[in-house]
Amino acid sequence: MKWRINFSIINSNYNLVGHAANQFFRNIPKKDGQQLFTEWYLEHKDGRVTAYVPVTVIRDVANWIKDKIITEPEWAEKLHQETEAINWEYFNYAKSLLVKNLEILSNEELFGIYEKLRALQMESHVKAISTTWFLESDDEVYSVYLRERLKKHLQSLGVDDLVKVIEYFTILTTPSKENFSQQEELDFLELVGRVEKENLNLDAKPIKEYYNKWKWTPYGYIGPVYTLEYYQNKIKESLGKIKNLSELIVEEKSRNENLKKQQIVLQQEIKLPEDLQRLFKIAQDIIWLKDFRKYCIWHGHYVLDKITKEISKRLNISHVQANYFFTEEVKNALSVGNFDEHILNERNKYSVIWANEYEQKVCYGSEAHKIIDNLDLEKIEVNLDGGFKGTCAYPGAVTGKVVIVNTIEEVNKVKGEEIMLAVTTYPALLPAMKKAAALVTEDGGITCHAAIVARELKIPCVVGAKKITKFLRDGDMVEVDATNGIIKKV
Repeated sequence: MKWRINFSIINSNYNLVGHAANQFFRNIPKKDGQQLFTEWYLEHKDGRVTAYVPVTVIRDVANWIKDKIITEPEWAEKLHQETEAINWEYFNYAKSLLVKNLEILSNEELFGIYEKLRALQMESHVKAISTTWFLESDDEVYSVYLRERLKKHLQSLGVDDLVKVIEYFTILTTPSKENFSQQEELDFLELVGRVEKENLNLDAKPIKEYYNKWKWTPYGYIGPVYTLEYYQNKIKESLGKIKNLSELIVEEKSRNENLKKQQIVLQQEIKLPEDLQRLFKIAQDIIWLKDFRKYCIWHGHYVLDKITKEISKRLNISHVQANYFFTEEVKNALSVGNFDEHILNERNKYSVIWANEYEQKVCYGSEAHKIIDNLDLEKIEVNLDGGFKGTCAYPGAVTGKVVIVNTIEEVNKVKGEEIMLAVTTYPALLPAMKKAAALVTEDGGITCHAAIVARELKIPCVVGAKKITKFLRDGDMVEVDATNGIIKKV
């Protein structure tokens, strides 16, 4: 049986999915009474988690979910409504914990908020895992289906133009609902305007309020947050340099309404069938939810880390160790001091979790290495004839120098107008992404973080260009033809 690395996340721990790997299965709808998602492995090594899933499982589930959406769109719509609701519950509960003085809580009370936060985290994260994760994890089957339907429909109207297909597809799949990054951007523009108008100093209360509201956004799974100094420098750099600031604020406030109107006009102009309108709306929901869920879980991890830090103090262990507990183990650890410090270290150093629908098992050391080493991994061949190939996330063409950015420490490598390459992107890389002339990633489809940001920034973006960071280096000149999903070295 062939296996595929389904995702690999740096800077992670057991707080992500390790503590309840088998809960993912109950959120993949069964096909004819059969669960297609049969098993998976999670490899934890020095703060990195890598998921291995059978290739046939990925393909079967992706196609099954695609077919289910097409035949039962009401199922997907209801699922997405419920997912948004549980994520808001998770976000708001985590936010409520920020005002708690954890030091005065009893061990029982501390475990109570820890247990509830992790339960909400898992429920919110796995609720729509079938549509926000599996659906586009094998050749983007839903996106391909929508593009082909749109292409055939346009051809029936006498329009046979790839650029138009990509342009219309991008418009119709872009969410017209505000997300966290848009809220933060608008807050920032208004703050800069206020600082200029009122001549506020950089230690003023409004700046500190903005910092406290948004500092968690780059947190990921283990941090860090943005510092107050980061925002102060960002404001200082922006003062007097943002052209037509008041008009830009108005534009930001009306962005989503304008997009809605544009989508309605386009649907009417091309006489888009109602069933296809509905399916495109579901695609918008998936893209919006994927981004929304990520921000909720990063905010949740920011809060959870405060709790696990208090747990580590009470147990006299390191904070890293405290983030490698299973939920049920914390109760015993806090109540009677019963825990195995060695096991916590082994989980961080090297461990493998196997899970199916009913159970999960953890292996360590040589036994864990043997499991992963014996997996028959799928080999991804890269054909470089005609350049690197990926999927268009936002159309356009640009030529520039390559800058590879995969970590927060590399963000400052982007000075402006370079082609930013990454294995994958996340909010901490936003400062670099905003300066780039184009974005290219190895991972992801039209629902990934890079694709979402590229739509908002309106810059060319190609995602899913396999192994491109292995072949290109900083300073290489490339031509990005995002419309056709091609990157060529020049």
